[in-house]
Amino acid sequence: MPKRVRTPQRATTADLRAEFWRAPDESLLDRKTAAAGMGYTVGWLEWAATHGGGPVLTKIGRSVRYRKADVLAWLEANSRRIRSTAELGDRG
Repeated sequence: MPKRVRTPQRATTADLRAEFWRAPDESLLDRKTAAAGMGYTVGWLEWAATHGGGPVLTKIGRSVRYRKADVLAWLEANSRRIRSTAELGDRG
């Protein structure tokens, strides 16, 4: 009887999000982990990397990495806290 080959399990979004939040702030994270931690898609991060507007990225050869501290700074600068959705009409 042939041996059963064990295929590695893919990390779920929840696993990647947990990995993001466990990582130290100076960590370099891959695009999937950064996207999961931010609540964005990998596709959006790819688009932002070519069009601008996303967090600062680091290129190491052909690899793209995001420093967790840069992602957190981008989230802070590009979000706002509200008490109710009624405040969304007020853009000030």
